[in-house]
Amino acid sequence: MTARLRATSADGGTLLLDSRGRDLLEPSRLFRLELNGSRVEALTDAVAESEEETAVVSGTADGTAVRVRWTATRIAGEAVWEAGLVLTNEGEAPVRVTRMDPVAARLVAERWSTLYFRSAWGDEFRPERGLTDWELHLDSRSGRSSHGTSPWLGLERDGVGLIVSPAWSGNWHIDLAEGRLVTAGISTWQFATELAPGQSVTAPSVVLAVGDDIDGAAVALTRAVGAAWVPRSAASEELPVEWNHWWPYEDVEVNEQVIWDNAAIAADLGIGVSTVDAGWFGDADAASHWQEQRGDWHHTNTVRFPGGLAALGEGIRAAGTKPGIWMEAEAVGSATTLRAEHPEVLALASERFRPDPSYRRQTESLDPDDPSFLGYVCLGSEAGRQHVARSLDAVVREMGAEWLKLDFNIDPDSGCTRTDHGHGVEDGLFRHYEGLYRVLDEFREAHPQVILEACSSGGLRLDLGIARHVHCIFLSDPDYTEHHLQVLWGASLMLPPVAMLHWPWSQWRGDYPPSQLDFSALTRDEFDTILRAALLHRFGVSLRLPELSDEQRESLREHVRMFTETIAPFVRDGVLTRLTGQPLRVGRGERSPAFQLTLDDRRLLAAFRLEGGRTPDRLRFDGLHPDVQYRVTDLATGDSRPLSGAELSGDGVTVDDRGGRVSSWLLLAEPAT
Repeated sequence: MTARLRATSADGGTLLLDSRGRDLLEPSRLFRLELNGSRVEALTDAVAESEEETAVVSGTADGTAVRVRWTATRIAGEAVWEAGLVLTNEGEAPVRVTRMDPVAARLVAERWSTLYFRSAWGDEFRPERGLTDWELHLDSRSGRSSHGTSPWLGLERDGVGLIVSPAWSGNWHIDLAEGRLVTAGISTWQFATELAPGQSVTAPSVVLAVGDDIDGAAVALTRAVGAAWVPRSAASEELPVEWNHWWPYEDVEVNEQVIWDNAAIAADLGIGVSTVDAGWFGDADAASHWQEQRGDWHHTNTVRFPGGLAALGEGIRAAGTKPGIWMEAEAVGSATTLRAEHPEVLALASERFRPDPSYRRQTESLDPDDPSFLGYVCLGSEAGRQHVARSLDAVVREMGAEWLKLDFNIDPDSGCTRTDHGHGVEDGLFRHYEGLYRVLDEFREAHPQVILEACSSGGLRLDLGIARHVHCIFLSDPDYTEHHLQVLWGASLMLPPVAMLHWPWSQWRGDYPPSQLDFSALTRDEFDTILRAALLHRFGVSLRLPELSDEQRESLREHVRMFTETIAPFVRDGVLTRLTGQPLRVGRGERSPAFQLTLDDRRLLAAFRLEGGRTPDRLRFDGLHPDVQYRVTDLATGDSRPLSGAELSGDGVTVDDRGGRVSSWLLLAEPAT
């Protein structure tokens, strides 16, 4: 893909983006600013510098003393740019900033098709398609990036595709006005920040990616994110398979013996990490509820875990796996001692800042007698940052944890409105996420042995902002196969395989109807298919390992080995593409979906037959060299045969479903030696 970004400057800069000599954007403003209640139309003394990898425009916002520096930086040599904006008040009076969009670009005067995704708990990546001949407004007002809508917009016309994605975990917006003008950045809803003389502010960045179509732009984006965006570490690069206790046991049936028994079986199966989820902390009470206890991380529930965290971690290691732990370090439950002992860290809101009614609020354990209580620690405050940093450090060190699942079951809305935290009334959420990123970076530096996983009621804070500060992101709480493949299809347009984690269908003890499944009644093929659906990214399971049948344990052992020995290199450095349309929940969408992992000149094709689907006659690989001879191996059976790239891409590979008994296939194509 040949693509260029150019920025020039006369009165404030113009942005052009072209692909293969075809313009995507007309000359247009680089950014959109509102200072002291007025829109900035131009820069004075503007200077532009454009090079192969970076474009910079700087100048003073017309009519103000605010210095503006706009940048577009190419990522990993791909057709992907990060647009950034830094404002500095060089005057003697405060300046009120109410809009700071790093992207304000005008599409060429042609009709484009659009793709974006609605998102809610258990309803992530619900596709919406349209055209640019009407206005489009996408945003989040929940305080979490993907509760409401995912921060991603795909645009496509003949021969070219463009992706716009705000790299921000809080409230954001993408607007398409007049069918052509795209602006994107932090949401302007109930947002303002004040720049004191000499003070600077960095706006949340926006990422642009270009390709021959949306899929091509997504390949460029995910390749760049995998190569130069997602944090890497020796521990993370090992890609250990993880077991997590949550869905089969929750905080009701879990105790240290349950964890140790599962860890021993996990070790025997080749699983490398055993993670203790919610329920380990709080009052020494078997009936205590995790939601109300969040925040009292210095208390271990010694009824469930009488030996404490240190003994729990030692027992997991003795069983043969590394210990992991869940925390919701930002959260504060209504019944915690933290509320009374450290009120200075609490995020509070005045009455006039109430939730936006456009989404279903989902915050857990609020206080009906105190409407100002938001249920989380404000990381816009120094005290809040220190509290969360100390909590993370103490828990990880005491347990000896090497995996940290960091959850966030809170809708902060527009954020904390306190004025004693070092932020203003209208930028509490903005400063919270700045603080979160800082805490995460400092944690990774202090604990390089720990794999850091982000989670937020499953996948409700899934964005390029958080992806820059953690090793991987959990895709969704529900994990039944049909739902998982829908979410994977959407998430893979933004994130590389190494940045995604999800489990195959878990044994749910709760009453969520779509996830109810009698595991004892599953055939071997049905169990295999459930596992294979989650092999195309980081792999983990949430199962009652002692209660699996011998046949199911053997299947899990084989798939763990398959992932570790064959698939892990594809996940670590490969690219995931979609070979079919998106499968959708409730029996809709593509019922025979297929995906491909590409690593250099090797290909791994995964195909599934969902309920209502049919077995494909043939499976065809994408992107193979027609004149190269390949060896194609069925990873389930071990059968292999030579075929040319032309045959694999043309006629494809014949599929044997053994009379309807097989519903998933994993095929590896690699150049014959």
